[in-house]
Amino acid sequence: MPLVIPTVDVIRSKEYIFTNQIPKQSEDVSQYITDISIGKAVRASSSFPGVFCPCDFKTHKFLDGGILDNIPVAEVKKQGADKVIAINFKADDIDENSNMMDIAMRTIDIMGNKISEESLEQSDFIMTIATDKTGLLDVEKMDKCYQYGYQAVIKNLDKIKEI
Repeated sequence: MPLVIPTVDVIRSKEYIFTNQIPKQSEDVSQYITDISIGKAVRASSSFPGVFCPCDFKTHKFLDGGILDNIPVAEVKKQGADKVIAINFKADDIDENSNMMDIAMRTIDIMGNKISEESLEQSDFIMTIATDKTGLLDVEKMDKCYQYGYQAVIKNLDKIKEI
């Protein structure tokens, strides 16, 4: 099964794709990296700026792929997917009780959603999941987030089967 893990080299300001298979119709094969362990690839792709240090690999310093492409629909389609279901997380609302971190995360959500607009348009189905103000580092809420995702799939199962 093809694998697509986007990341960004902060030195080169360029997106790279960790993959186990370079797509045949690719114009720029230099953006694909196949000789990295899955653990290192996930670590690199999830290096959220300001929270985690960039991940070093060869001559690269990698950060979260969401900086340039949070929902890599085009890359998944290049790998041969007929249908793509995009997962979008609902941005938390801001109110009078919101603190500085809530506002900062909302700002990041706004930027991320703007970056993701084109990818979302290319997808065949968008499933939006509310996470009840779960923060980036709220690992103790991981099981609850799993349940949010599971419930969203069950709620949309007929639509998913339809596409």
